[in-house]
Amino acid sequence: MKNSLTSLKTASIIQILKLMKYEQQAGAPDFWNSDPKKIYISASSGSSPFNEWYEFADRSDAVKHIEINFSSSSFHDHFQAFKNEIYEMDQFTPESFEADDLDGWSLKPNAEPADLQEIIWAESKF
Repeated sequence: MKNSLTSLKTASIIQILKLMKYEQQAGAPDFWNSDPKKIYISASSGSSPFNEWYEFADRSDAVKHIEINFSSSSFHDHFQAFKNEIYEMDQFTPESFEADDLDGWSLKPNAEPADLQEIIWAESKF
C-alpha cells in the first residue's frame, strides 16, 4: 500500500510540474510571456544569474507548485497553505494560532488569497 501511495504522490507531482515552467537565469527565458492565458511571475534583480522565471497554467497550478516546493523560513513566516489556497498569516483569526492543527484555523471575514508575486519574492534568494 505504501508503494502505491508513493507512486500516486510522485505521479501527481510530475503532472503538476508538467503544467509549469521554471528557469533560473539572468535574462527572461524563451517561454516568458509567450501565452496570454498563462500566469508569469519572476523574482529578479538586474542581470543576476539567480533570477527566477515562472510560468503557470493558472492560479491552481501555482498554488499546487508552491505547496509542494516552497520551504524557506521567509515563506513559512508570512504565508500558510489552507483549503487549496495560500493566505498571508494576517488573514487568519487570532484564535487560529491557538489551535493544535490547521483543522482549527479559520479565516477572517473577507480574507483574500495572497498575491502570487509576493509569495515568489518570499521564497526567492533576493
